[in-house]
Amino acid sequence: MNIHAQLRFWTIDALRGTNIVATLKKLRKEQYLDNQTLAHLSNTNFKEFVKEVIPATPYYTNLGANLTSSILTKELIRKNTPSFFSKGFTKKSFAKGTGGSTGAPLVYYTTNEAQSFMWAGILLSWETLGYQLGDKVAFVAGTSLGKNDLKHVVFHQLLNVTTYSAYHLNDADIESYLTRIINSKTKLIYGYATAINRIAEYILKSQIAFSFPHLKGIVSTAEILSAKHRDNIEQAFNVKVHNQYGCNEAGISAFECDFGNLHYINSATRIEYDKEGNVLATNLVNKAFPMVRYFTGDKFEVVENVSCPCKRGYPIIENFAGRTCDMVIDKQNKVMHSAFFNVLFRDNHHIEQFQVLFNDQKLTIYLQLDREDLPREMFTHYLDVLKGIMDFDDYAIEINVPFLSAENAKHRYVINTALGATTPA
Repeated sequence: MNIHAQLRFWTIDALRGTNIVATLKKLRKEQYLDNQTLAHLSNTNFKEFVKEVIPATPYYTNLGANLTSSILTKELIRKNTPSFFSKGFTKKSFAKGTGGSTGAPLVYYTTNEAQSFMWAGILLSWETLGYQLGDKVAFVAGTSLGKNDLKHVVFHQLLNVTTYSAYHLNDADIESYLTRIINSKTKLIYGYATAINRIAEYILKSQIAFSFPHLKGIVSTAEILSAKHRDNIEQAFNVKVHNQYGCNEAGISAFECDFGNLHYINSATRIEYDKEGNVLATNLVNKAFPMVRYFTGDKFEVVENVSCPCKRGYPIIENFAGRTCDMVIDKQNKVMHSAFFNVLFRDNHHIEQFQVLFNDQKLTIYLQLDREDLPREMFTHYLDVLKGIMDFDDYAIEINVPFLSAENAKHRYVINTALGATTPA
C-alpha cells in the first residue's frame, strides 16, 4: 500500500470516527487462525456480549427467561425501537435504513465499531482478488452501496470508488459505463449480481471488442450469484468472480476464497436457526442497539471444523438459498433494478411492506400500510414518478390487499407475472 492509499484511509477513519484500517489488519490475521481457536473466540465474544449488553437493554430484560427462545423480527424492532438502546453504551450511535429482501423497511441504529467491521469485511473480500487499498473500484448498484449525499460522495472519493447506477441499464448506459471503467483503469468491480450480469450480457452480444487489461476481478454482492451469471460475467470480463454476502444489521459478513468456499467471519456474529431453517443472527459488534436472534430472512448452512485449501479457519457457508432480486423491464426493454423501489418508498413510514408486479403491459404496486384511514393521494404520486421513468400501457396501485407469492412461496418484492402464475400470500 503506497503513501497515497494510506492517506486516503487514514482520512476516512479520521473524518468518520471509524477504525477501518486497524479492523482490516486484525481480520487479515484472524482469518488464518485454526477452526478451534476461532470457535473459542466466537463463543468468548458471545459470552461477553450477553454479560455486558443484555442486562443494559430494556427489551431483553423484559423478556427475561424467554430470551433464549425468542425470535427478533423487523416488526418487533419497529414497534419497540426505544427499548433496544443499551443504557450501558455511551458512545455515538446513528440511524441506518435497510429495505431488506422481503420489502419490509427497517430503521435500526449502529456504531462506528460496527461500520468499521462492515467495511473491513468488504475490503477483505476484495483482497481475495488482489485488491490493494487505494485501487480504483467501480460500484454497480443502487443507493445501498452508492448513496449520493455529500458525505457519501466524499467517502467514495476517498475510497477511490466510482458509482454506476443499477437503475439504468439500457445499452447506451452500459456502453458509457464500460468506456469509463476502461479509461479509469478500474481494478475491481463490486455490485449487484443481476446488474453486473446485465452488463456482461451486453458485452457478450456486442459487436464491440471490450478489453479490461487493468481489471483484477469482480465481487458480487446483495443477491444470489447463480452459476449462469457467474459464467456470463467471467466470460465477458475475462476475470474471476467472487461472491460476498453481508447482512449488515445482523453483523454477518462472508467472502469467497479462490477455492470457491464462502467463509463467514464468525468472531462477529453468532448464528442459530429457527424450526424452518431460517438463519437467526446475533450481532456481536453493535453494542448500542443489540439484535439477538434476529430473523434475517435467509437460509443457509454453516459448516464448522472444515479444512479449506486456502488455509482460512473461518467456517464455510453452504446451500445458500437466500435473497434474490429481479429486474423490471418495460415495453421499450428499459431495465430498472428492483432496489429502486426500496429508495422510492423509503421515506414513507406508513408503508410497512410493498410488492411490485409487472408484465408486458402493466405495472402494479401493492402497498401494505399501517393505517386504513390514510388518504390515497399520499401514495398515488408514486405512479406519476414511475410513468416518467418506465413505459407500460397501464399502471395501478393496490392498498392493503393480499400480496402474491412466487412459486417457491417466498415473498418477493418484485414479480414478473409473465413468467408464471402467482397466488395470494
